[in-house]
Amino acid sequence: MIDVRLNPNSVHIPLVSAGCLKVEFDSTYPIHLNGIISQYEFQESIKKINRRISSNKSLLILAILFGLSIIGGIIFFIIGGTTRINSRYKGFSVLIGVGIAFTTIGSIFFAFGCFAIQSRRIARMRQAIAEESMKYSSRSPIPCSWRLDTSRVWLQGYRYRHNNQLVYHLVIDIGRSAAPGSVLYQSNQVAPEPTSIYGRQDYYAPPPYSSTSTGFCSNCSAPKNDSSAKFCSSCGQSFNKY
Repeated sequence: MIDVRLNPNSVHIPLVSAGCLKVEFDSTYPIHLNGIISQYEFQESIKKINRRISSNKSLLILAILFGLSIIGGIIFFIIGGTTRINSRYKGFSVLIGVGIAFTTIGSIFFAFGCFAIQSRRIARMRQAIAEESMKYSSRSPIPCSWRLDTSRVWLQGYRYRHNNQLVYHLVIDIGRSAAPGSVLYQSNQVAPEPTSIYGRQDYYAPPPYSSTSTGFCSNCSAPKNDSSAKFCSSCGQSFNKY
């Protein structure tokens, strides 16, 4: 069953049961991909992803070891109990302790093993989906990106009990390409000072004629720019008059 959620440009493909302890993504071609990804391409991509996550050898070996530990624990329980009954010794039987150890260690090993196998399976699933997404993210005219979405679903159980279940979906975002990891970096560089077409005004420059003028004309008050001049350049008045 193909699900289209709130975003009309996204197609959700769920995991479905494909046998005992085996799940895979639904290979039914969604009609929303018509004209974007062909049916053959879609099913081939789904097969590649399912092939990466369908291996249950590790889980089968773990289940066999767990079953052997439980059976061994039960056998030691029976032998220890029978030996204790038939003997005069009324203390704690060593064989019963061995049976408890077998059962406890087997259960702990099985729990950690299931967690490790599930983590590896999710990692392979993400890698396979990322490889297929690279194939379609640069396609024109309509690109699309593939990603793995995880969500929790509350299921109503017996007598108003709710079960929290983690659900995985393959999400195909239509019209969105996978960005190659562009990161914005902040810089501490100081921006260059803007250049003005006008000259910078120097407020500490000396006033005009402060160092060059050596006197003024007594007739027209014009400054005497040349110290060796004897007559005013404006009115012709002699500087040596006074």
